[in-house]
Amino acid sequence: MLKQFSSLLSSFTLIALVPCAVMAQGKSDFSQPMEVESSQEELDIKNNRLVLTDNVIIRQGSLLIRADRLEASASENAEQADTFVAEGTPATYSQTLDDGNKINAEANKITYFQSEQRLELSGKARISQGSSSSSGDLITYDLDKQTITATSSGEEDSRVITIFTPKAKTDSNEKNNENP
Repeated sequence: MLKQFSSLLSSFTLIALVPCAVMAQGKSDFSQPMEVESSQEELDIKNNRLVLTDNVIIRQGSLLIRADRLEASASENAEQADTFVAEGTPATYSQTLDDGNKINAEANKITYFQSEQRLELSGKARISQGSSSSSGDLITYDLDKQTITATSSGEEDSRVITIFTPKAKTDSNEKNNENP
């Protein structure tokens, strides 16, 4: 019984965390071992729910997720977890993509819906890649379509902000512009 429980816990933990890695498409990270740390872990077998709390850290290659709490759950008939919720002040996600670019995201709550391939960042949400970033009250990232939608709360002082930072000029570019 204990051996079966340990096997189930290990399988559930890996199933719960791998989908978070899929969002950034850092494929080379998937061949790396995954390390999960927390101060407390609770598996509710009857309700198909895993909860990690207190300084949750997930590492796999360049992927790093930090949260105060991570919950993975599955519907009654599902064989694996489908919904993953990381909470923190903020919960953070970072990963170096295969092309060398880094993607960072943070929010009070990061929810991943595996079957829909959708990521929702809510509460002081921000996502950035390179020198560009978007922030708002809710950011939805459709992984399949590769689209990001940011919305505000609708309150007067609440706005969606996107920042595009131009590339810095190099000395060779400045010389070429001076000598027509």
